[in-house]
Amino acid sequence: MSHAEPTDRQRAFYGTRDHDHLQVQDDDLYARKLAGQLARHIGIESHHRVLEIGAGFGRFTFPLLEHCGSVVALDLSPRVLDDLAQERDARGIPEDRCQVLCGDVQSIEPPENGFDFIVGFFILHHLPDVPAAIHGLARALSGRGRTAFLEPNRANPLFLAQVMCCPDMTWREEKGMFTLSAKKVNAAFRSAGLDPRPVGRFGCFPPQVFNRFALARAAESRIEEWGVLQPALPFLLLSAAVPR
Repeated sequence: MSHAEPTDRQRAFYGTRDHDHLQVQDDDLYARKLAGQLARHIGIESHHRVLEIGAGFGRFTFPLLEHCGSVVALDLSPRVLDDLAQERDARGIPEDRCQVLCGDVQSIEPPENGFDFIVGFFILHHLPDVPAAIHGLARALSGRGRTAFLEPNRANPLFLAQVMCCPDMTWREEKGMFTLSAKKVNAAFRSAGLDPRPVGRFGCFPPQVFNRFALARAAESRIEEWGVLQPALPFLLLSAAVPR
């Protein structure tokens, strides 16, 4: 399979439907939690420059901006980046704090001294060649940079149910979440000259429940602390750092 095939499919995917579950939503506590968890896990602070790959409509971009100085939002689809830019402007966010960039990971031209952090939310399992992508991203990091990716935990059975029931999801596009493992990603980090960090696991409830019920949010915090459930928690935080 050529690199162009999955790239063209991703552009077509975003160009044909509204994808309500991927849109920026008012008071999306679920997206804010995921962005905050990632930011805390790798130490993002208010002065850092962040590259987000696979930014989509910006569902995680705007919560991420609450933790960093600036974000470059990279995506393959001009359509979703137009929507992201319109949302940015409507929120009064300066363009130099939230820049959009259309292209793939091979088209990145990092700023002087590189990005402090490179992150992605549910994007690795869509990439046709994860090791090659990580190798390219590693070159865009600063000398003290880190990278982190939030991915589905294939040990959690709810993701299979989601693919089967969600009309916006297909096995062809999502099968990568069942073949991509923390072990494979960490091996790709090492091959790219990065030092993997311990894998983080968290989460429990889907956004429809988490956003609506305060009791679910409180219960999730407790569930995350139960060691016996750690292997099956739905989200994996896979991260690595440039060696010191």
